[in-house]
Amino acid sequence: MSRLIPVALVLAAWSCADPGPGPAPGHPSPEPPPSWGVPLTGGTLLVTHDGRHAVIADPDRDRVVTVDLTTRQVVADLALSAGDEPGRLVEDGAGRIHIALRRGGAVATLAAPTPGASLTRRAVCSEPRGIAYDPATDQLHVACSGGELVSLPASGGALPGGGTQATRQLRLDRDLRDVVVVGTQLMVTRFRTAELLTLDAQGEVIGRVVPPVVKREVGAGLPVAPGSEPLVDAVPAVAWRMLATPDGRLVIAHQRQVQTQLGMFPGGYGGSCPSGIVESAVTVVSPGAAPVAVAPIAIGALPIDLAISRDGAQIAVLSAGNHHVALAPAAALSAPDGNRCPSEPAAAWIDDQLGAPSSVAFGSDGALLVYYPEVPAIVVHSGPAASGGVGVATTIELPGPLGYDAGRAMFHAQTQLGIACASCHPEGRDDGLVWDFAELGLRRTQSLGGHVLRRAPYHWSADLADLDQLMDSVFSNRMAGGAVTHSERVSLGAWLDRIPAPVAAAAIDPAATARGQHLFESAELACTTCHAGELFTNNQRFDVGTGGVFKVPSLLGVGVRPPYLHDGCAATLADRFGACGGGDLHGHTSALTAPELADLIAYLEAL
Repeated sequence: MSRLIPVALVLAAWSCADPGPGPAPGHPSPEPPPSWGVPLTGGTLLVTHDGRHAVIADPDRDRVVTVDLTTRQVVADLALSAGDEPGRLVEDGAGRIHIALRRGGAVATLAAPTPGASLTRRAVCSEPRGIAYDPATDQLHVACSGGELVSLPASGGALPGGGTQATRQLRLDRDLRDVVVVGTQLMVTRFRTAELLTLDAQGEVIGRVVPPVVKREVGAGLPVAPGSEPLVDAVPAVAWRMLATPDGRLVIAHQRQVQTQLGMFPGGYGGSCPSGIVESAVTVVSPGAAPVAVAPIAIGALPIDLAISRDGAQIAVLSAGNHHVALAPAAALSAPDGNRCPSEPAAAWIDDQLGAPSSVAFGSDGALLVYYPEVPAIVVHSGPAASGGVGVATTIELPGPLGYDAGRAMFHAQTQLGIACASCHPEGRDDGLVWDFAELGLRRTQSLGGHVLRRAPYHWSADLADLDQLMDSVFSNRMAGGAVTHSERVSLGAWLDRIPAPVAAAAIDPAATARGQHLFESAELACTTCHAGELFTNNQRFDVGTGGVFKVPSLLGVGVRPPYLHDGCAATLADRFGACGGGDLHGHTSALTAPELADLIAYLEAL
């Protein structure tokens, strides 16, 4: 799959981004806005209940745009604060649109998708991700990456004494993603583990399930034990998007890790079926039943979004890596996975040749809408159900500058192995997985979020001095991504460096966090000998008793990055101070009492 988007788009992007003479030699170019070129994440397009309007949360330009689908005209273009990064959005019973501001720590509310409507905002948590509306209680439920699940009145007030404070705030597992209301229960996904939590009306977690493990054929050249079938496990990971069907089933678009051994040779990240080491998947969860893996609806990297038609007759799955949207009948949700190599799905393929799409939605008339953030534009495919195909496509261009970034495009581009950089580094961070390398052993994916340019050299062994070496060794060679272009080479680092580390949730016990900080910074423990400075790393290599000489990782956002250490042997931060943590070679912590260790962990959770 080519990594190039149409020449016209590239030229237009260049002309809009650089309308005049460039900066004088020796002077830096202006810094892009805080959110410009954010990682693709999906779920930022909504069609209102009455079918009249499409509402787009545009995280690249920090704005909310409303389009009248009858006239095909933009009727509102409302600016948010720089760096807000609007994400998921939902409509309530009164027609208000609520948007989770992923970096703004708030929910923005659009009074109505009409000209002149205002935006208001309410603080909810550090990193809101999912949002749902409960018509029975007229409440919003907001799922946050820090583990908070916040409920608040959709109306924006109406509590005794006034105000807009939350009616309930729960603290669940970290890395929450989507939330869906099913009767009196809330269903919440966790992003990297793809775990589905069920909460009762009182907010208690009463169920936990994960998508099933399936079998995949081993690719040519990989070892197979005598007498055994050439099959390997494909385990669930990275739940990009969850929606409910009209009949009450939950549909989760996620990835699977194909558990095969990786090589450091050309194409070493492939070898199992056509999808390589990461494959796209769809799991269906019916009320009271175990989750079921269905036959692939879309084959391609990064299933970041999905949509279900209002009559439940069709499903669309967006694969950002190959720029395709797969459109299939709802019967596809009842076809079980064959536990072998997936073949091409029985779906219509949509590629509008406008770069990587990021969101999809169905209109009330069955039309399929696809949002392209680089143009920016939405494409309306009318009458797909009636025509048996993708229908007639109409492009509605949105105001604002074009947003092509060669670094972002490369990061999300699918290589010939069916994977992208973002397959293992979703949203520019990490998938929380451990990989088995033939030459190295077990290695945990490292996060790219949080000033990556200041964290060279790269990899656990610090064997790659800079991003140029990393691109050549990993993307071009192991991922079979082809030669890196000059634009990609000069753009990727600047783009990655704008991706922040996870923001910690508010401390449950600030006093414990303060005591833990005192311990961390003490000469007795010597943690800051290596984990020093703003990034909590000196970028050096040491043997700390964990099985080799490894680079000191940054501790920014460490609380949301289990498992820990180079081989993932520590499932929790507490386990890091256990048997596989290196003992006193890895900080002088053996003499800490249980309460002191708890304080130290509380501090690490707050970084």
